Amino acid sequence: MTDESSSSRWAVWKTATKLEAAADTFYPEITPKVVSILRQWGNQWAGEDGWTSVLNKCSLHHEMEESIVAIHHLLQGTTTTTTTRTSGSDEDKFIVMDVCAGKGLFSFLLSYLAGHYHDHDHHTNTNIERIIMLEKATINWFHIDEANKTAEMEGRPKIIIWKQTNLHDYDAVLDRILDLPHPVAMSGIHLCKQLGPSFCGLVNGLGGKCIYACLTPCCMPRAVTAQKNHKTKKFTLVVQLEESMEERQSRKDYMERRERVKYKPVGGPCFYCHDDKHDLRECSLLPTLPKNEQISIRQAWHAATVPCWNCLEYGHFKTDCPKAVDADADADSSNSKSSSSHHSQQPPSLTLDVSNVLQEGKPYSAYCHLLAGSFQNAKHVKEVRVIETELENLGKHQEGNWNSERKSIFIVVK
Repeated sequence: MTDESSSSRWAVWKTATKLEAAADTFYPEITPKVVSILRQWGNQWAGEDGWTSVLNKCSLHHEMEESIVAIHHLLQGTTTTTTTRTSGSDEDKFIVMDVCAGKGLFSFLLSYLAGHYHDHDHHTNTNIERIIMLEKATINWFHIDEANKTAEMEGRPKIIIWKQTNLHDYDAVLDRILDLPHPVAMSGIHLCKQLGPSFCGLVNGLGGKCIYACLTPCCMPRAVTAQKNHKTKKFTLVVQLEESMEERQSRKDYMERRERVKYKPVGGPCFYCHDDKHDLRECSLLPTLPKNEQISIRQAWHAATVPCWNCLEYGHFKTDCPKAVDADADADSSNSKSSSSHHSQQPPSLTLDVSNVLQEGKPYSAYCHLLAGSFQNAKHVKEVRVIETELENLGKHQEGNWNSERKSIFIVVK
C-alpha cells in the first residue's frame, strides 16, 4: 500500500492542477468538470494497490487532454442530432463505441462526465445509454469494474467491454453493432496503422446506424511509411463503403456458401426422419430402406445442404450445373478460369492513393485529410471536419519528423 505522502504526488493530482490552470482557455465548458472528477478519483483511489497504472501513469495529463477534446466534439455532434426530440426519451438514446479502447481512459472519463452533467446540468442532453469498449488485447480492466459498481446509483452510463474484438473482422464487428438497440457514436483514439482505414470502413458500413464518429489516427500504415524506400511504386489503401442491406445479405449468403463447400453438414435435424438429435448419417431408419432409395435420399440431402462446386447454389451437383456450359464457353473464348474458382466477395470500397503523402509539407495532415475524404463517400454523412489541435506541441512529439503531428488531429464525422 502506498503511503499518504506518496499518493499525494500521484499523477492524478498533478493532472488536475495543470488542467485547472488551463481551464479558462482549454475547453472551459468541460475542463472544470474533469478537474472535479480527477480529484474525486484521487480522493477515492490514489495510493491504493492496483490503481498506479490508471491514476499515476506518466501520460495521464496528455490522455485526459485528448479525451477532453474527443468528448467535446462527441457532445456537440450528438446533441445537435437530438434537440428536436424530448431529452431522455428512449428514441433519443445512443451508444458510444470506444474503438480499440486500450485501458479505456476515454470511456472511464466519459461515464463520470455524463454522470456529472446528469447531476449538475439537467439542460445538457447527453443521452448516452451505455458505453462499449472494443479491444483485441487482453488488459486488466479492474477500474472499469469499479466504475460500473456505482454507475446506476450515480446516474452514469455503464461501460461494457467487448473483449478479443478485432476491428479487421469487418462483417463480424458490423453485425454485432447493427444488432444494438440504439444508434451509435463511434470514437477511435490512437488507432495505429491499418486500424485507421478499418475504422473508416466500419463507420461507412454502419450507414445511418452511426450518427457520429471521431477518429484520431496514431502511426500511419505501411502503405504510407514504406514509401521511404520505394520512391516510384504506387501505394494505396482500401476503405469499405456503405452497402444496402440487400447487397450485404447477398454477399454474406455467397460467402457462407463458399465456406459450406469445404465441409459436410453435421448435426440434426435428420434429413429423412426429421429427428433433431441426429443427422442423416446417424439415422437408424435409413439402413432399413432399399439400397437405391438410400442412395437417392443421400444425394438429395447432399444437394440440399452443400452448394454446387461450380455456381455455389443449392439443389444440384457440379455435374448437373446449368451454369457449367456457360462457364466452359467463356473459358474457351477468353482462356479465363472456370467459375468454379470461387473468390471472396468484399463490400464496395474506395481506393485511396497515398503514394505522395510523404512528399507533402505536412505528411500526417495530408494522410488525415485523405482518410476524411473516405467518409464523404458514405450516403449518411452530412459533414466531415479535420481538426488540427495543438496537443502535439505540449510534448514536442517527434517535432520535425514526418510523423510529428500524430495523436493531434481529430477527424469528426456527423
